[in-house]
Amino acid sequence: MGQPRTALVIGGGIAGVTSAYALARDGWKVRLIERGEDIAQGASLGNGRQLSYSHTNALGSPAIIQQIPGLLMGRNDAFRLSLRPDLRFFEWLVRFMGNSTGSAYRRNTLETLALAQESRVAMDRLLETHGIEFDRRKAGKLVLLRGDKEVRWARDSMELKQRAGLRQHLLSAEEATEIEPALAQSPDPITGALFAPDDETGNCNLFASELARVIERDYGAELSTASEAVSLERGNGETRVSLGNGETFTADQVVVASGYCASQLLAPLGHSLPITPMKGYSFTAPIGNAPPEVSITDSRRRIVFTRSSDRMLVAGIAEIGTLDMRVEPNTRHRIHCPFPSSKSLSCLVNQPPLGQVSHHECC
Repeated sequence: MGQPRTALVIGGGIAGVTSAYALARDGWKVRLIERGEDIAQGASLGNGRQLSYSHTNALGSPAIIQQIPGLLMGRNDAFRLSLRPDLRFFEWLVRFMGNSTGSAYRRNTLETLALAQESRVAMDRLLETHGIEFDRRKAGKLVLLRGDKEVRWARDSMELKQRAGLRQHLLSAEEATEIEPALAQSPDPITGALFAPDDETGNCNLFASELARVIERDYGAELSTASEAVSLERGNGETRVSLGNGETFTADQVVVASGYCASQLLAPLGHSLPITPMKGYSFTAPIGNAPPEVSITDSRRRIVFTRSSDRMLVAGIAEIGTLDMRVEPNTRHRIHCPFPSSKSLSCLVNQPPLGQVSHHECC
């Protein structure tokens, strides 16, 4: 038998770990390279912990084009766009606007939905093979709607996805409150909600960490943490990866899963990737007195609420184009908690520090 094919995966977040698993499962000899001290400590730690197989609406849409002047001027506390003098950023912005037409929005939403459904099948198969525990719960998902305009938008979105086979329902405020009684405590009434009964929740960081152990133990993969890839070179059918500590590795295939940093790493090889970061914030707190059981998304405020074991995770705010990873001291004033009876949540929303900063990628 010949030597196994070799692969290097750059980036130890959820995308990198699952890529390493897929390669190792298919017989590749894999090394995973992560610049942090441990696996999944970036966006995979600070995300909303929602397996949102239904929430696939493309960010680019005709509605968001109308909002761009306000986003640039900071009129929306939950959603901002920061310009910076970077050619790759402006290339991303042009392509983003080109993907914000009505036809592009529908196409991208359906293509993401198809990928989400494949992901659900793949997750079920993986868990049948490897009994990973990561606080997975089929909680369902409610997307809160305020005003007739949001309800009309939600109905159009639902009908588009239903034609593609998704189970999703448009509920009245009363029906939504029957499913999630915590909504009755909100001082900000809702008009209705979209309900996806098949959506789930789970701890992304825990899942990625446990899967990394699986590929080490069961498939012989090697993990290199605290190791930052600084350059790539191609030649003689292989790719050479140089690390910041002076080490080099070669492989038949390299997977770059380092988020918005990928564009800088791949640029010398002639790849122009229109990727820009989206900065968000999250924190966890005790669940309080009357916490929501169902996964909640407040689209207008860009906030999600996810119960995970005896903790509630609150994640939100979208700052497109922001590279600074620091927590801004005034950010805590921009998060509104609609569950005042959850005293521990309301307290922590108003106390610094807010918590984890999470970078997510927009393509």
